[in-house]
Amino acid sequence: MKQITNHELETFFKPKSIAVVGASKNSTKIGHAALKNILISDYECDIYPINLKEEKILGVKCYKKLADVPGKIDLVLISIPANFVPQIMKECIAKKVENVIIISSGFSEVGNHDLENEVKQIIEKSNMHVLGPNVMGYKNASDSLDASFVFGVPRKGRLALISQSGALGIGMIYLANNEFMGVSKIIGVGNKIDIDDDDLIDYFAQDPETKVIGLYIEGVKDGRGFMNSIKACDKPVLVVKAGRSSAGARATASHTGSMAGSDKIYEAAIKQAGGIRCRDIAELFDMARALDGQPPAQGNRIGIITNGGGLGILLTDACEANGLTIPKLSPKTYKKIDKILPDLVKPNNPADLVADAGFYRYESATKALLEDPNIDGVIVASVHGGYARPREFTGAILKMVKQQKLHEEYNKPILATWVGGREFEDLVWDLKTAGVPIYPSSWRTARSMMALYIEGQRIKRERKQN
Repeated sequence: MKQITNHELETFFKPKSIAVVGASKNSTKIGHAALKNILISDYECDIYPINLKEEKILGVKCYKKLADVPGKIDLVLISIPANFVPQIMKECIAKKVENVIIISSGFSEVGNHDLENEVKQIIEKSNMHVLGPNVMGYKNASDSLDASFVFGVPRKGRLALISQSGALGIGMIYLANNEFMGVSKIIGVGNKIDIDDDDLIDYFAQDPETKVIGLYIEGVKDGRGFMNSIKACDKPVLVVKAGRSSAGARATASHTGSMAGSDKIYEAAIKQAGGIRCRDIAELFDMARALDGQPPAQGNRIGIITNGGGLGILLTDACEANGLTIPKLSPKTYKKIDKILPDLVKPNNPADLVADAGFYRYESATKALLEDPNIDGVIVASVHGGYARPREFTGAILKMVKQQKLHEEYNKPILATWVGGREFEDLVWDLKTAGVPIYPSSWRTARSMMALYIEGQRIKRERKQN
């Protein structure tokens, strides 16, 4: 497999000219959708529809062949029947095209390995970088370029997403928008005949617009390259590996033609390389929100604040089950929290501020735990029990997150969780839009704190090695 440098992929993600082979006037065709997405992007580049019969499509002049296009073409999108793809790839080589996206399906994912191998052989000795086949393309939210055929515009942010499933990749766009999670780039990799997961991890590791990298994978072509890329990356890498079960492994083979491989081997390899294994896409977004919005935890000692004892117990169990500890409060912190509690209640960890806890108790208790050197991260929880006002819980968290940024010596993550109904929903959006990680379950909160702890440990190991 060819080695691909970050500099080479820069042209792939930021082309100055794009040709769409298979561009169509028919709005039901993928080639029409791909051309339209590029046109409506807020991105400056030359655009060349390739169509044998049409003079213009969507007001843009058509060309019959790639050879007819004047000047250089940085990126070609191919959306034609699979059998015609080899000929177009030869034309790309003749035109000295650097980057190609094969949207077309009908290759190894349906058992057509010979056709896929033919395309591989054509590009093997060329300087082209090829994405696919069987892909949606990519959306470069950082630069407002949509080089895909799917509908959906992601918010700009710092999460880069790599998906071996096009449909799941599309779903990630809408999930990210719904969760107020911005992405830098989202890309489908499909059958991975050239551009692979490790190439993209290497690129996103150097991408200034990306802080967290997330992957959905079904199989890996180059296991050693994959591990080395995660190991070399100085950003958190979240991995959803599908095909855990024997039935799931069969499904991956019919989806992208991938061999799922031993799940235990993948589990160990991802952990050894410094990546974080996620159970599903929702968990990937949970962890990404925490890693993007909060500092990593320096240790696994967690302080919990709640206005309901039951929720505190659930959080304790969830944290312990995920490798975190809930230590007893230090004498100094005990005294600080004791001062703000009603006389009949004594401080503990979890610190139960009782049902009527308002802004003052939440703020003071959170600050006390942030100041405690025996606490590495704080979870602030609220139960809508009919006594407390959820707005005060939200206000206290927002204030403490702001103070956390002002007082860098704290350097501890703050996560929030809640149990309640409709009155909480607007407040949850307030926190999410401010970049505060908040979750509707104790387990999701604990898993996200675990990710912050794993990232903190990875950074410590890196510093020791350097």
